[in-house]
Amino acid sequence: MHFIPVIYFSALSYYLWRRHRSFDIAFYMTALFTFTSACAAIMVEHGIMQGNGGVLFDGWEPDLDFIPTVLYCTLVTITILPFTTVHTDKLETITNNHKYLLLAFAVFIVLQGLLMYYIVGSTISDILNGDFKELKNAGYAGEATPADVKMLSMSLPFRIMFYLSYMTTFGLPLFFYYSCIERRPLWLTFPLLAASVSPILRGIMSADRTEIIYYGLMFIFCLVFFRKKMTKAFKWFLAMVTIPVALVGVFYIISVSVARFDENDEGASGSMLEYAGQSYVNFCFFYKHHDENLFYFERELPITLLVVNKSQYTDTKEERTAKEGFFIGVFASHVGSWLLDTGVVGASVISCLFALLCVAVIRYYGRRVFDVSEFLMLFILASVPLFGVFYYRFYNPNIALQYLIAGFLFLFSKIKIVWSSLGDKGENNGTTDMVGPMDSPNKEHTYTLSQP
Repeated sequence: MHFIPVIYFSALSYYLWRRHRSFDIAFYMTALFTFTSACAAIMVEHGIMQGNGGVLFDGWEPDLDFIPTVLYCTLVTITILPFTTVHTDKLETITNNHKYLLLAFAVFIVLQGLLMYYIVGSTISDILNGDFKELKNAGYAGEATPADVKMLSMSLPFRIMFYLSYMTTFGLPLFFYYSCIERRPLWLTFPLLAASVSPILRGIMSADRTEIIYYGLMFIFCLVFFRKKMTKAFKWFLAMVTIPVALVGVFYIISVSVARFDENDEGASGSMLEYAGQSYVNFCFFYKHHDENLFYFERELPITLLVVNKSQYTDTKEERTAKEGFFIGVFASHVGSWLLDTGVVGASVISCLFALLCVAVIRYYGRRVFDVSEFLMLFILASVPLFGVFYYRFYNPNIALQYLIAGFLFLFSKIKIVWSSLGDKGENNGTTDMVGPMDSPNKEHTYTLSQP
């Protein structure tokens, strides 16, 4: 049974490759699930399930039934399906309806990045030379990181910027946009790339690996999306900058894994295999052992419930673990997280709603022109199935703010305000033309509002 996902996603990847004849976004997503499914098959086949790598069970022989296996493949496919309509080879350009708003947003991201570098800069070398296992245990115990301590000593505006620091993730797609579409000088766009790395530095404070993995996954997404728009100079720049950084990142991940798991029976390599392949196995475990009478929405509505109930996922995790009878803070893919929170019906509904949201942004098959706000929204939506090989990332209110920012930019891009003068015709001295939602890249609806 544990070979079904790897066979299915391998076949789906091959089909998409044959259909598009290119390394598109959807192929990238299915290839990731092929990889994690292969890791799961190896893990189960060789009994590498000691529990310390994050898997639920300690030496338990998994009962991977047919129904949860099919459900897992189906729900993952539903969330990937809309991206099969995006052909990056056909991309002509990315428009920008509000250049000054986007520029202000880019400047704010750079300022946030500078703040993050200032906060973590004085302690990062001590962290990297310390004991990663001890650091990770301190994070699990709820101890504040050096960055958090330093942030609390700063004035309120800087603390707010630190709270919003996950917004710097947008620096990555904006760096590619300004460099590849607007062809801005690299010395001018590089600060956006540098700022986008700051969440990784924040994660290092607690010996976290997920931030650097997330960044790597989304970096490849941008490469796939913009590869036809990259100049030779841009490619050389990326090679010179990213290859050394990627090597450091791989070394960091290995170092953290060895520090945490080298004493385990399966060793660091076996634990890393568990780390990569546990999502499918945990999904099946959740399907069989989840209490169907328990419903939680802290992960799906993190900002709403934080405001209304003053609670979030991290506050209820221990309570939920006690009620479920097993530790819930493990990797089970994005659809596995939804399954644990809302059951089979809820996970199915959320997967379909997510797919419909993606369709609303992409709008039609083989689209050649996007607005930059649509691309940013697509970037955030794509991160759900991409990082879904682990879990649903947006349970954190800080990170979920990316949804709101991208959504605001997306909706605001549908309105274009143009001020014009009507001259000396006895009419109003000025008008405002508001261009409403566009049916297509070349069609606009115009509404005129009079100004006294």
